[in-house]
Amino acid sequence: MPYHIHANPYITNYSSKDYADNKPEGPVKIDCSLGVNADLLGNCIFSRLHAFQQKTDLHHGNYDDIKFYPHGESLKEALAGWYHKHNLGNGWLTGENFILGNGSYDILCGLNLLCLTYGKTVFGHAPQFTAYVDHVHCSGSAYDCYYLDRAQNYRFDASAYIAQMSAAHDMFIVENPNNPTGQVIPLEDIRQIARRAYELDRVLVIDEAYAEYMPFANSAIHLVKEFPQLIVTRSFSKGWGMAGVRLGYAVASSDSDLLPQLKKLVLPFNSNGIARVLVQTALQTRLENEEDPFGIRAVRRSKQELCAAVQALQLQYGAPLYVAETFADTPILTLYCGSKAGIHLQRHLMRVGIMTVSCETYEGLDSSAVRLMLPDRQYMPLLLELTEQAVRLL
Repeated sequence: MPYHIHANPYITNYSSKDYADNKPEGPVKIDCSLGVNADLLGNCIFSRLHAFQQKTDLHHGNYDDIKFYPHGESLKEALAGWYHKHNLGNGWLTGENFILGNGSYDILCGLNLLCLTYGKTVFGHAPQFTAYVDHVHCSGSAYDCYYLDRAQNYRFDASAYIAQMSAAHDMFIVENPNNPTGQVIPLEDIRQIARRAYELDRVLVIDEAYAEYMPFANSAIHLVKEFPQLIVTRSFSKGWGMAGVRLGYAVASSDSDLLPQLKKLVLPFNSNGIARVLVQTALQTRLENEEDPFGIRAVRRSKQELCAAVQALQLQYGAPLYVAETFADTPILTLYCGSKAGIHLQRHLMRVGIMTVSCETYEGLDSSAVRLMLPDRQYMPLLLELTEQAVRLL
C-alpha cells in the first residue's frame, strides 16, 4: 500500500477535471488539442536566446537575466506601450497597472486565495477553463455558475448571467473569449457585468487568455479605469504562441488596493527572467506586423471552411454534428453531437486520427462534445477530409 500523506482534504478528496493529461489512445494524424498559435516564432526570439553568453577573458558576458532574480519593470512598461499603440489606455495605462505571473493561471490562483478560500463562493459560467475550476475546489471554495443553454447553441447571455449574480457570491469571473467555445462577449455586456459586480462590492475577473483573437476595442482593459474592482488576466501562451515560457499578466486600476494585495501572493520571482526577456523581444517582433500580428486572417479562413464543412455534412449525411456559438477569429471551437446517445466524440474523432480535447470534464458539457483547435493552414485540407470520414462513421 502506498503511503498517504496528511494533507489538505479539499485537495486529497478532489478529482481533477483538467484536460491537459487526458489524451486518447490511437495514432494521431492531426493534433487539434491544446491551444497554442500555429504560427512560427519570430527569428529574433532565437537570436535573443543566442545572445546569452558566459563571461570570458574576451567578453564581459551577458547572463544577468539568468543568474539573478527578476526585479525589472521594463516589461510592464513595454506592455503599456503595446496597448498605447493600439489605442488602449492612452493617458492613464502605465507599468503600475500590471502584475506578472507564471502564466495567467498563476494570477488566477492568487486571486482565488485573495478573494475566496474556505466557505466562500465564486460565480462563473459553464463551460469554462477546467483547471481554474479545479483550483477553486482545491482551495476549499465553492463554485457556482450560470449554465450556457444548449437550446441556445451555448450562446452566452449576459442578462441571464447578471440575473444570477448576488451578494452570496464572493467573486465573479467571466472568460472572454470563452474556452472551449471561442465565442466573444461584447464589451458593453462586460460593462454591465462589471457595473453589477461594483454594486455588489465584489472583485470581477475577466480572463482574456485568448484575447489576441478579438479586437483591441473589445478588451475589458478599457474598463479598468472605470471599475476599481475589475482585473483582467492575459497570457502569452495562446495568441503569442509562447506557452513554454510560462508568463502571463493582469491589468487593474491603480486607484484600488487590488494589485498591492495580490502582489503579496504573486511575487516578482514567479515570472522567470528569461521569459521576461523573450516576451519583451516578442512584443517588439509582433509590432513589425501591425496588420495581422496574430495570424487572424488565416484563422478566420480556416474557421469559415470548417464551419461550412460541418453544415454541409449535416445536409449530406443527416449527421447531428454542430458547432457551438463561436467567433469568426478565435482558433478554438466546440463541436458537439446533438442526438447521438452515448457517443464519446473525442474517441470517435480519434478513430480517423483527429486529436481534440474532450469536453467531458467541462462543467455544463459532456463526452458528446470536444474542443477543437484549428491547425496551421497547410493541414486544413487534411482536417476537412478526416472530419468527413468521422461523420460517415457516426
